[in-house]
Amino acid sequence: MNAYKEYFPTKAYRIAEMRLSSLLRVERDRLDSIAESLGRECAIGPDNLREQLPEILKFTQAYHAAYDQYLKAVLVQQPRPIQCRPACGNCCHHYPMSVEPFELIFMYSELRKRDDLLSLMEACQMRSDKFDSLFESRKEEGLSEDDAEDRALHDYFAWWRSCPFSNEVGDCTVYPLRTVSCRMYFSETDPKYCTPDMLQTEQNDSYIVYMPDVVEDAVYGISEHYAALELPESFFGGLLALNGYEGVLGE
Repeated sequence: MNAYKEYFPTKAYRIAEMRLSSLLRVERDRLDSIAESLGRECAIGPDNLREQLPEILKFTQAYHAAYDQYLKAVLVQQPRPIQCRPACGNCCHHYPMSVEPFELIFMYSELRKRDDLLSLMEACQMRSDKFDSLFESRKEEGLSEDDAEDRALHDYFAWWRSCPFSNEVGDCTVYPLRTVSCRMYFSETDPKYCTPDMLQTEQNDSYIVYMPDVVEDAVYGISEHYAALELPESFFGGLLALNGYEGVLGE
């Protein structure tokens, strides 16, 4: 697995990067202004989450659209065509991390409309508990926090439980809502190689499409404004934490 690739700054690449940067700059300015008016460091907290929800949803949708345009600009530079396809779902057995708080809010705002919300939260809890157990086991081996997390992520993938939002054939049931952590994962080799036993072999050529450092830094700056919500960066843990804000989110 080649986790990182560099891309030639074509015109399409520069335009996509500019659009992302512009969108993030405007949102950062908006959040900075809110925080200043409230006399605190974080713009978004339990006290104004419901009030700010429409703007959060609007921004996140635009952020995902801008990232998708960035993907179009860089994926054409790959030497081989992408082999990812509907009903694959092998990568959906990972434990998603590094999910931005506004993406979690965007996702949960739609999930809470579903009749099966309770069963989805139970499925998230089971997966979150499993990862926590694997992480603690690795720490007991004397590993550092970072190394224990890396090993636990591999252990979780080997556990081979699909995402609760994958259906019986492997399709994503929340595809339009998926986070950037999901959108950025690709493979140039057959999905049969995207399995725990093949992931680190030469037969597998999967990779992650990271954003430019300046864009990543801008995203981090925006996410800092949500620190008061204390949302975990893990996908399942973050959704579970948001379930605790049901009374705040309202009808």
